[in-house]
Amino acid sequence: MVTIKDIAQIANVSVSTVSKVLNGKGRVSEKKRREILKIARDLKYTPNYYARRMSSRIRVHTIGLIVPDITNPFFAKLARGVQRVCGEDVLVILMDSFRDLEREEKLIRKLRFFGVDGIIIGNSRVSDDLVKEVSQFLPVVVFDKNYEYKNVVSIVLDNFHGAYIATKHLIDKGYRNIVHIGGTHELYVSLQREEGYKAAMKDHGLSPRVYPTGYDELKGYKMMKRILKAENVDGVFCMNDLVAIGAIRAIKERGLKIPDHIGVVGFDNDEELCETVSPSLSSVHQPVEEMGEAAAKSLVDMISSRIRVRKYVFSPRLVVRESSSGKKG
Repeated sequence: MVTIKDIAQIANVSVSTVSKVLNGKGRVSEKKRREILKIARDLKYTPNYYARRMSSRIRVHTIGLIVPDITNPFFAKLARGVQRVCGEDVLVILMDSFRDLEREEKLIRKLRFFGVDGIIIGNSRVSDDLVKEVSQFLPVVVFDKNYEYKNVVSIVLDNFHGAYIATKHLIDKGYRNIVHIGGTHELYVSLQREEGYKAAMKDHGLSPRVYPTGYDELKGYKMMKRILKAENVDGVFCMNDLVAIGAIRAIKERGLKIPDHIGVVGFDNDEELCETVSPSLSSVHQPVEEMGEAAAKSLVDMISSRIRVRKYVFSPRLVVRESSSGKKG
């Protein structure tokens, strides 16, 4: 393996001079800088990151961030919030589990043995036993589920309340036959949103109807088509904005108008999605970037053995747009 010493010997300079050039620091003549870089390229020199990390006076931490679907705008914003706090002082390894639970748990174990300083798990599907196991060796942050383990921080949104206010809004606007196109039941967040929807319906003397579906636009589209063939529906509360956009497409294809015939509310309030779709989509807002920032800060605090908060709870709010402005006819 080629080292900085090898490059220094060939260039007839000191090791510190080579280090300055490779790190872009210090004063070295342009001619000598180019010579050193050419030697490094010719020798196919690769920095030994771990050796540098161990010998550095300034410790650079590495954290793993595992999300179920990086194409979902929610998780892209979550990653941005994490990165904003980490900056250049903490390296973030972003891994996508493709909503495959087995893959997700393998990634968590690999990160542990890879030598990261901490892990952020972007959803609540992983088993409690695995979280407990890993937290005995590394600090862990988990989204959407409460834990009382010593080395674990929970980042949660009041999903029950968010679903309740979304459903109540539809009821207040005159919709009565409201269905919930929900997530799958292995996610705690999906169950919480389902319970919030059910509570709002029952509190107003209405019968809840839940359709566990998934999390992307295509699944929302297919489920809405099925529902429209079998049900009398005038309102839809969806698991997230992507599912809601799929539902809107199916409703339009059926020749029905939104919000005149059917009102639609999503969840997440991704402004780019909600404002682009026609009609614009009402949605429950959750401060996802702030949640990502809290996750990163709490993990860095744990790594540094500083006093920390064991749980962050965020409150949702409803953003009303055209898709739920009121039933007509």
